[in-house]
Amino acid sequence: MLKFGEFRLDARNECVWRGEEMLALTPRPFAVLRYLVEHPQCLVTHDEMLEALWPETYVQPQVLRTYILELRKLLGDDPVCPRYIQTVPRRGYRFMAAVADAEEADAPASNGIVGRAAELKLLAEHLKRVRNGERATLFITGEPGIGKTALLDAFCAANGTDDGLRVARGQSIEGFAGKESLYPVREAVNEMCSADEAKARPAMQAAVRDGSASITSLCETFETLAANRPLLLIFEDIHWADRASLDLIGALARRRSRAKLMLVATYRPADLDAAHPLRQIEQDLLNNARGANGSGGSRIQELRLAPLDKESVREYLRRQLGAETLPPGLTSLVHQHSAGNALFMTAVLDHLKGQNLFRHDGAELSLRVPIGEIDLGVPDGLAGLIEFQLEKLSEEDRRLLEAGSVAGTIFPAWAVAAALELELEEIEERFAALVRRVKLVSIAGYDELPGGGRSAFYVFSHALYREALYTRLPSTRRAQWHRRVAERLRTMFAGQEENVAVEIAAHVEAGK
Repeated sequence: MLKFGEFRLDARNECVWRGEEMLALTPRPFAVLRYLVEHPQCLVTHDEMLEALWPETYVQPQVLRTYILELRKLLGDDPVCPRYIQTVPRRGYRFMAAVADAEEADAPASNGIVGRAAELKLLAEHLKRVRNGERATLFITGEPGIGKTALLDAFCAANGTDDGLRVARGQSIEGFAGKESLYPVREAVNEMCSADEAKARPAMQAAVRDGSASITSLCETFETLAANRPLLLIFEDIHWADRASLDLIGALARRRSRAKLMLVATYRPADLDAAHPLRQIEQDLLNNARGANGSGGSRIQELRLAPLDKESVREYLRRQLGAETLPPGLTSLVHQHSAGNALFMTAVLDHLKGQNLFRHDGAELSLRVPIGEIDLGVPDGLAGLIEFQLEKLSEEDRRLLEAGSVAGTIFPAWAVAAALELELEEIEERFAALVRRVKLVSIAGYDELPGGGRSAFYVFSHALYREALYTRLPSTRRAQWHRRVAERLRTMFAGQEENVAVEIAAHVEAGK
């Protein structure tokens, strides 16, 4: 079986597993999923898929769209920001997630991180090809704290001591893009030259000394160094990089001259607006790059890090707490509050340790209080990060999200409309624009309302964002909004109040 994210593809039984749950698929959608999973990070055109799956049968290309819709529904995939299946307009599809053999992916990693065996395997495969002179470029993407740097740390630790491999690593810094040209490139060069032989130092330092070197000369310098020995060139957080650094990354990725060069760049998609130069550079590269070796693999790929699944969180807790068996409910608590974000997971565990909630009795681990009585709130280690992200929002956007927090981690648009005393249509229009700009919330679907109407509902990307927004509300405003939501429930369900009695009671109590 092949594993991707929290799913396993079972070719023998033609089904997909999520944990112990078997998700059945009809034969044709399963065939489409299997083909995509067996060609991860590769552009699969409509014609290629139809020819491979049904060579003797005429199938209209638009039927593929129906199968893809069914697969996205099964996987819970967002077509706007996909974790699994990306649509390449007018060309085909690309399977985004890293794929590994289920047994290998589930095995505990020996490098200190959990849940990233498939991603480490993919990086290692690229490095193997680079050693044979086939250059490669990877964009590693994901939200803040998802584990991009930790993944690279583990990869470098496993391969950085290999004989002959050079590692040059630079990082962009927020606010530096307009102040110092080629900042991450300079940092990478200085790191490499400090550890490399003397002959590399003059060439590289001269190339970036005053920022006047052309992009072509910089590319040629890197390629010269990678002519005989493999070079791993890493640029982190390039959403903050200056234009010259982005142009260099784009040029290095496009060039096809033979070199033992592996270029890896990380960034946060949520920090790119429509006008960000990186968006056009990356899309151009990913849409046009195809493998030069004829195998269908691409020299340029995106590796999007998905949240850690519950089993990975359980493995992390076992290691950190030194216990094979964990208290019931602990894994679910940490996974729910971290939403699989590695940084949040670490902060939640540190917060629990700081409250002295664990009791060790020999090899037995237990909690000092019942799991249901633990109130995590916002861990101290994350309060500053979350507050910083919230402060970047406009006052109008922040007010929308604060009103949503009154209704919960998953909240309906009508509740926000009630709290702010605005029309439902206006609220949904504002949220449609907000979801496009920021990734703190996403649309989760639509609810049928009494009387035949419909209301969109949304979900916070992390429960901790909802918690931070809710706790920062002034108590009088919070109580007022709860009362308005309770009154709207009474009005909407007039004559059927018993169906929402629990919700009404909760808002009335919170509204004092």
